[in-house]
Amino acid sequence: MSIDLTNGPVAPHLRRQAIPMGLGLVAIISFDAVDLFFVSQLGDVQLAAISFTFPVIWLLSSIIIGFEAGAASCISRAVGHNDIRRARRQTTDTAALAGLVSLVFCLAGLTLIDPMFRMLGATDDVMPYIHEYMGIWYYSAPMSAITWTCLSAIRARGNTLLEGKIITLAAVINAILDPIFIFGLFGFPRLEIAGAALATVTATFLVMVGTLLYLHFSLRVFATPFTALVNIWRSWREMLYIG
Repeated sequence: MSIDLTNGPVAPHLRRQAIPMGLGLVAIISFDAVDLFFVSQLGDVQLAAISFTFPVIWLLSSIIIGFEAGAASCISRAVGHNDIRRARRQTTDTAALAGLVSLVFCLAGLTLIDPMFRMLGATDDVMPYIHEYMGIWYYSAPMSAITWTCLSAIRARGNTLLEGKIITLAAVINAILDPIFIFGLFGFPRLEIAGAALATVTATFLVMVGTLLYLHFSLRVFATPFTALVNIWRSWREMLYIG
């Protein structure tokens, strides 16, 4: 899985690393674009409601990206020193921390939906739809955090192509599930705006499970979660310093 970036011309390495990741980022942005497209067909009020959610969604996404960047830096340095044990420890501990912190934000967000979005200017006619959407979407945040942090273990080893493929797969699953859940196709109940959130949660969950299983059984990038607290704290401190 590891790709040697220490030999050969720089330009090909940069292209090989940047292009798959760039396409992956486009795929991530498509989550919101696809949701907007299908929700817009429900009506103007629903479209306005989902538009209010984007500042909160992108705030949480930025926090998750910070965890991912910190994890990638720490893991790549361990890999560069050929310290596989340390790289596995970093992967496991940073994924756990990202999931825990995102879970706290998820629970806080669920309890603060009304005051938070009213502060953003949401009115009475859009608040029910915001509750429907965010009441489900928030659960995707911890799963996204774990997935992105685990994917950093792949990127730290120079394999951005696999990371880009996994991210693109998540976007494709979301695009397929969106119309099914929103409009109630193939015998599924019509969930409307809640269906858009459920599609995101389902796609994120499936990709998280698949990523964890693949990384554990095929690539062996995880360490045992049972270790001295000092080791876990060291991993967290290094990652937070950068992320």
